[in-house]
Amino acid sequence: MRAFQFPALVLAAALFFAFSGSALAQTPPPNIGVFDLQKVFADSNRGKEVKRALEADFKKRQDDLQKKEEEIKKLSTELRKLASSASANNDDLRKRDENLKNKVTAYQEQLAKYNEEMRQAEERRMKPLMDSVVKMAGDLAKEKGYVMVLETQRAGVVFAMEAMDMTSDIIKGIDRKK
Repeated sequence: MRAFQFPALVLAAALFFAFSGSALAQTPPPNIGVFDLQKVFADSNRGKEVKRALEADFKKRQDDLQKKEEEIKKLSTELRKLASSASANNDDLRKRDENLKNKVTAYQEQLAKYNEEMRQAEERRMKPLMDSVVKMAGDLAKEKGYVMVLETQRAGVVFAMEAMDMTSDIIKGIDRKK
């Protein structure tokens, strides 16, 4: 009798694992949604509009900075040429050097101010879009029964099942709700 029990146990275990494996393969994905915020910003019409607006806002400032940079390079070249000439006047050299230093300092201050203004403008322009993305993610989560939604980049998601990815739905949703 014992001889029959062992094969029966092995067969029962094999059937259990065979059916439990196929049952696991058929289980729905966990109720967690994910989305790629950078892709939403890059691919959505609203994200593209924000990017174009930011570029337009700062094109003139970038041009002004580039002109000042070229002026500094020109002054620097003139100063080097003057310093290497035998007829250079020390007072004239000192004044030009001081002028160049002042222009470099003003340029650096303007660049720092420009960078801060650009950061603030980007934050200001992105906030309504970000608010829309968060609201859309919440609405979709409720609709699809997700208990949690993660942003893939910030959460460090390395892999997520395609069924969990809400990115394209968010893009469609925020573009539809202009």
